[in-house]
Formats: sequence, C-alpha cells, structure tokens
Amino acid sequence: MIDSGKMHQSIRLLAIKPYKLSNHLRNITSYSTDNHHSHSARPDENIVYLGLGSNVGDRLRNISNAINSLSHLNPSTRLLDSSFVYQSEPMYVSDQPDFLNAACKISTPLNPQELLKLIKIIEVDQGRKLQNVPRNGPRPIDIDILLYNSEIIKQENLIIPHIGILERQFVLDPLTDVARQTIHPGTQMTIGKLLADFKSNRPGDEEGVKKLYPIQGVGSRTLDLSTRTHLMSIVNCTPDSFSDGGDSLSLEDGIQNSLSHVRAGADILDIGGMSSRPGASLEVSVDTEIGRTVPLIRALREQHKLDCHISIDTFRAATAKAAIQAGATIVNDISGGDADEEMLSTVAKLDVPYILMHMRGNSRTMSTMTSYKTGDVVNEVRRELEHKVRRALSAGIKRWNLIIDPGFGFAKDLSGNCQLLNSLNSLQRSSVREPPNSQEGHSILEGFPLLVGLSRKKFLAQLLTPSSSASLPDPKDRLVPTIVASTIAICNGANLIRAHDTLVTKQVIQTVDGIRTFASPSSPSCD
Repeated sequence: MIDSGKMHQSIRLLAIKPYKLSNHLRNITSYSTDNHHSHSARPDENIVYLGLGSNVGDRLRNISNAINSLSHLNPSTRLLDSSFVYQSEPMYVSDQPDFLNAACKISTPLNPQELLKLIKIIEVDQGRKLQNVPRNGPRPIDIDILLYNSEIIKQENLIIPHIGILERQFVLDPLTDVARQTIHPGTQMTIGKLLADFKSNRPGDEEGVKKLYPIQGVGSRTLDLSTRTHLMSIVNCTPDSFSDGGDSLSLEDGIQNSLSHVRAGADILDIGGMSSRPGASLEVSVDTEIGRTVPLIRALREQHKLDCHISIDTFRAATAKAAIQAGATIVNDISGGDADEEMLSTVAKLDVPYILMHMRGNSRTMSTMTSYKTGDVVNEVRRELEHKVRRALSAGIKRWNLIIDPGFGFAKDLSGNCQLLNSLNSLQRSSVREPPNSQEGHSILEGFPLLVGLSRKKFLAQLLTPSSSASLPDPKDRLVPTIVASTIAICNGANLIRAHDTLVTKQVIQTVDGIRTFASPSSPSCD
C-alpha cells in the first residue's frame, strides 16, 4: 500500500514539476510488456483510457473532480474526451448503493506506474481508504487504467488492458463512448465490437446498467433527463425579444415571472439578456447583458431560495461566467461556441452543463443562410453539429455536460424547419447505411440529450397563413401550432422542451409522457 505522507509529497512534486516525475519516481520498477511494444508517440503523447466509478457521496461530482485533478496535479496531462454517465448495480458486494460509472481519454507524459501513483493520490485525496476496507466495498472514487497506448502490461500491481473490459458492461459502455474504434490489444477487436458481442451474449441488460442524463448544480435539485421529458421556461430580460420583449425587463417583473413559471411546473428557467430574434441588435454590451440577468439570478437564489435550475441564455463567455457565479447552473449558447472563442474553454473550467445549438451566422445574417448544399437539411445540420460537438469535447467539456439543440428558426426556412422536425429522430443517427452490427457510420451525436425550442416560432405561423402576402398571427397567438409541434418533437426524441407558455406545455409533456408510459411494448407509439 502507498504511504499517505509520501503521497502528499508527490502531490506537490506533481503540481510543480510535471516533467521531472520520472526522476522522482525512479524507485518504481520500470514497467514491462509481454510483447515489448515500443511507443510510437513522443513521451508526452501517451494515449490512455481510464474508467471511473463512485457510489458514496456526490457521485457525479466525485467523478468530475477526479478527472479535473489529473491535469491539476500534472498540468501536462490533458483531457481529450469523456463518456456519458452510467448507473450500475454493485457487483460482488450487493449491500451497497448503486455506482455511477464513466470513462475518459487522456494524453499524458506519465508512464504507467507514474500514472498509477497519481491515480492513487487522487483516490486518497477524495476520501478513499486503501487499507483495512472490504474489497469491492463502497468507495467515493475508483479509477482504473483500462488501456495505455496499445501496450499489454502484466505486473503484480498493474494489468493492462484491464480485465474488466471483457467482463463488465459498466466498463464497456462508457469506454465505447470514447474508444469505439480503438483496438483492444489482447483480442484485436474494437471496443465497440466487444460491447456489441457482450450485449448479444447477455440479453436483457442483466447487469442493470443504465445511461443517465444528470443535471446538477449548487443550490438546485438534481434532474435526470432520461426519466421523463423536462421543461425549460423562457425569461427574456430584454426590451426587444420577438414574443415577450419587456415582460421581464425590470427586476421585480423578472422575479415574479420566474416564480410564476416555477409554480406552473418549470424544471429549468432560461434567463437571457439579449434578443436573438432575426434582425435583433448586436450592439448590446456585455455589461448591459450582465446587468439585465445577473441581479435576477442572484435575487432568485439569495432572496427567494429558488432550487430550480437556471440557465443563462448567452453566447458570451464573460456573461456565462458572471451568471454561473451568481447562481446559474447551465449555459445555453445559441452559437454553439462560434460567437466567442473563449466560451468553450470557459464552460470547461466552470464544469457545468452546456446547451450547444446549431445556427449559422448571427441574428442579422442567419435569415440569408438557409440554403443547404445537398438539399438534405437533416444531414447538413447533423454534420455541422458533429463539428461543434467535437470542438466542445476537445476543449474539455465533459460529454455528460453536453445537450444539443438543432436550432429551429435559426438559419432554416419553412421547408427546412419542417423537414428537421419531421425527421428529428434521425438527427443523431449516421447518414451512412452500414450492414447490421457494423461499428462504422456511427454519429458522434448519438446518445446526447436533445433540447427543442419551437415556442411561437415564425415557421409555425407560416403554416397557418394561406399566402405569403398575408400577415402572420401574433407570436402570442401561436399556442396551438406550438403544442402540436412540441408533441411531434417529444415523440421524435426530445428530452427537453423550451417554451414560453409553461402551464400548457407542462400539460402537453405530462400527457405525451403518460400515454407512452402506459403503452405496452407491442403497441404502436409515436416513436
């Protein structure tokens, strides 16, 4: 076992001199492999996959903190990708809480034994006891090295590839998220193929592994978007939003409208201080945007003790940071990180859920950017969203913190919006047709929770208008088409609906979810 005093000495050295770890840890036996593979990458480019689990305390925060600690203690170690979060029943010792499991992909200069020592430091720092505890018992954090480059390592204290890859679905599920096409060096099969074979040989989800879409935040109750359709209510602290401009511009109006939404059933309040309607002004300063939103967020948290989640609707990093510091728990960025080059790195550091939307241009130009090369709006939106998601993941935003939004009404005309809504359930699938059980053609969008905002949109009003010359119904008179469109969205896979009319939309969600809950597996459904 590792001495805790020596561990904390190592923490200081890891934090101050990351490139001198080899000298400090030279007393550790050099690792060996049974096939003596040599590294093709430079010493600072070892690609490693880690598995993480927790079933004590704030499980998701424990996992997130452990990943963050890797680069904090060794700045040359970088997070390259992370998995979704899975809940699994305990194995071996059943009388303990369920686990949360995840995986991550990192780049590190550390050799396997150095990395193992760093991992043990992190585990102890987060409260795990390594001595005099039952094997496979409860633990705040458990970190395993699953793969290290393409090495096969067999030592007394370290075996790579980790044996759990072939034996445990709660290891394979998250590992597949980050290493689908990676070859397992012991079997010469891809991780994705190993998972497919594992599930085909053990039908019925015998291990009780379930993907979760958790949303957590200080001062807010935990949500799981996998359990039901959730509702995000709109609070525009602006004078010029297309539908409700001026309704929440004053602090008191903002407070009352926010509380009204919560009483009506909102799960999340989406507070914005700058209109994004077509043609809206781009001249609103960051200070003005912060001044419109942050006092409201702070008042809801501090004065009214609101435990509802609050998202900040902004494409500016400075506004996002100020709002999170004031008590917001989610960043909702219509530009998907394109408008502010600091946004993705800021969100990664804030370590909060991030809604990434598809759009082109900005509020002034997006109406002229509705033409898609192939004529296939769904395929083009998919392709452009995939690019945005890859950028977000590579910036360090954790996969379980990402929510995608196809951006109805943003750089899409009537035909494009209708095509996208009607085919929403195919957005996250690959456009490439492959043979059954093939691991190719996988879309990176697969598995992400989906937010849809259709409330009072112009294209819905256009469907009610017999000719292009006729005037469109007022935004507040578009409730019926909003209800219909939202129902279609839920049936096509939306996890989260963004709306102005909270009470009615809540009833829509409860009705659709309720019908689907009581439908038998063999019954036709809107899926």
